[in-house]
Amino acid sequence: METAAADEERPLLHLLPYNQDVGSDYTVDGSVDINNQPALKCNTGNWRACYMILGVEFCECVAFFAIATNLVTYLTTVLHESKVAAARDVSAWVGACFLTPLIGAFLSDTYLGRYWTIVVSLPVHTIGMLVLTVAASVPTSYYQGDAHRTVVVYLGLYLAALGTGGIKPCASAFGADQFDSGDLTELEKKGSFFNWYYFLLNLGSLLSSTLLVWLQDNGGWGLSFAIPTVLMTLGLAVFVGGSRVYRFRKLRASPFTSICQVLVAAVRKWHVQLPDDISLLYELPSSSSSAESSHKIQHTSQFSTKDIRNLL
Repeated sequence: METAAADEERPLLHLLPYNQDVGSDYTVDGSVDINNQPALKCNTGNWRACYMILGVEFCECVAFFAIATNLVTYLTTVLHESKVAAARDVSAWVGACFLTPLIGAFLSDTYLGRYWTIVVSLPVHTIGMLVLTVAASVPTSYYQGDAHRTVVVYLGLYLAALGTGGIKPCASAFGADQFDSGDLTELEKKGSFFNWYYFLLNLGSLLSSTLLVWLQDNGGWGLSFAIPTVLMTLGLAVFVGGSRVYRFRKLRASPFTSICQVLVAAVRKWHVQLPDDISLLYELPSSSSSAESSHKIQHTSQFSTKDIRNLL
């Protein structure tokens, strides 16, 4: 009985503290600087980098809601669409704005990285806003019918949607990258970053839904689109100008590769019976020797056999 009780409470794996060098001048989570060198704590990351990232997200939020909040009114009063057609087109555009982040996230995680995805997307979004501003500012007499104006407007709308797809999924994650996950002091600041992130999202939405919508309702469509265009231009300049203070995470394997591996393994092993010995469910990395793998397993978790059985 004593042996069984000891086995029940015996930890399978022991958790060791993060391998942190307290006196190190460099980050310990593998972050690098713009030159692909280990990131210095005193010169990179932290709030000095997050101010610019938060500014970009605020500008993007103002631009998005400046379009989305009153787009039906613009399509019906300026482009003379029916209410049914306007509602349909707005739904299609909003759907595109929430679909393109899937593409942006894939490109970011697989090929470009978060920084370069934002750098590529910001000019696209800014050009889209500029096209909308020109379309709303130029008098109707300059267009050869409403069809030409409609083409210009929808070109600007979908350029903005494409640019949004690279900013939305990357801004918050890139901001989180600026805090060293091996430094407890910086980890506490990461929570504060997300508080400010969502505060600025709501602030941008509030300003667009009040000030800019008031301008639009009073005939100032060109000015209401010009303000976020200027903000996006400033955001692009500030973001690129701060490149030397950012911290970057190295790209890993494509997430789709891991998903496919899981699906293939699930199909191949669907008929396998669970062993009575739960410890057999752990698989060792193929690249490690048995001794090294055993050593890693003994130092990476604090779950006991009893804990796992309770979960099951």
